[in-house]
Amino acid sequence: MSMRIACVHIPQFALQSLTRIDPSLRGAPVAVVGSGITGARPSLYGPIVQACSRAAWSLGIRIGMTAVAANQLAPGELRVVTGDAALERETVRAIADALLAVSGVVDVGGRAGAGGAHLALYCEVPVKTRGASYGDRLLEVLESLGLTSRIGIADDRFTAWVASAHGGTPGEESGVVSVPRAGSAAFLAPRPLSLLAITPEVQHMLEALGVRTLGEFAALPAPSVARPLEADYQALARGEGGQKLRPYVPEAPIREDIVISAAQSGAAAVAVLAERLALRLAGRGRGAARLEITVGSEAGEKAVPLTPLMAPMSALGSKASTASGPSHGRILEDAEELAEAIGRALGDDLSTAWRLRVAVTGEAVAGDAAVMTPAAMPAETIDALSVVLSSTGSGSGSWRLTSPASEPATSPAAIRDERRDPHRRTRRGKQHRRVRSADLPVQPWLFAERK
Repeated sequence: MSMRIACVHIPQFALQSLTRIDPSLRGAPVAVVGSGITGARPSLYGPIVQACSRAAWSLGIRIGMTAVAANQLAPGELRVVTGDAALERETVRAIADALLAVSGVVDVGGRAGAGGAHLALYCEVPVKTRGASYGDRLLEVLESLGLTSRIGIADDRFTAWVASAHGGTPGEESGVVSVPRAGSAAFLAPRPLSLLAITPEVQHMLEALGVRTLGEFAALPAPSVARPLEADYQALARGEGGQKLRPYVPEAPIREDIVISAAQSGAAAVAVLAERLALRLAGRGRGAARLEITVGSEAGEKAVPLTPLMAPMSALGSKASTASGPSHGRILEDAEELAEAIGRALGDDLSTAWRLRVAVTGEAVAGDAAVMTPAAMPAETIDALSVVLSSTGSGSGSWRLTSPASEPATSPAAIRDERRDPHRRTRRGKQHRRVRSADLPVQPWLFAERK
């Protein structure tokens, strides 16, 4: 049975990256602006609209419009915010981490649509899984992250993207479109030719010849001369877009932000943060062993460290304290434990906070192994805690603490495994080729023998 691919299409990605952390922007006329040309001079190219909400669209705001023109269309009504590239990258990581819990392979994809306003990610559909039920599961995961998306499932990447971006009901914010097996060509046949990345000149020429759909384009004879650097657009139109996925591997630490609005309590904001953290940790197959909480208030920012692995069970909440075993710390895995631990660590600071940021600076592989108490840990093991609790990668099974000093750095194995720079340069001067006496021309010797 061939592999099936699911495409996660997130419209207006720059806007959704902001609304997922600031709920007050939802439903309001908002335009996200940024530099439209990479490396351009700000004095010549002002900020342009990269994404806008439905309310802003009804006011006449369009993608590609300058920020000045957008403000003139709706003075006093439009909220103009600046896009945050770092926040968008973190949102992509959050989606990929959460999708790892429901799919074995996740591809972060890239921007799609006019001006790159949308985001398309891809993941492998598990074997013996119905497309519609799997798509609904993906929608639930993304809704927990505060995102609205559309899901397309097909035999190849291109058809899955078309199904997610253009296959649903017009105006529908979310939904699932599953293309039947071996039905990609029939699904793509009536679609417009503009879905392919063909230059406008070539597209106008084809339309003049009566080729307006992907099915008509796929029926054309193959070109007589193939160019290796160009994509095979006819193969895409036939539903042969390929199934290759670039596996995503978590590397950066998990970070989640949220703005506490007037209609939201601090406890509710902590619960939302805990749920998102639990989703991402479940995708990585790990638990939180060390966290850093940043509280933003009128008095400024305050960092609150939290190390549940080294803390007593009574400090982690009632659920943790009622667990069997001695009174020692543990890693945090589910949303309830995370919310209770974060709430206890903040204390009275939560009542005056307007923004929260939680970073998982230490992760441990989750499992059923017994938790070691600080008193039972060897001294060298406790010193190695910052080395063992890494924030990269994923794994399964029980977590354990190992000492990096188990093998001395001067052992033969360590010296043999040491990597040396292959491009190291030496400070040698130019070495001219030495000419031997036997290689000298014979003509001077002939003249030297003459008297």
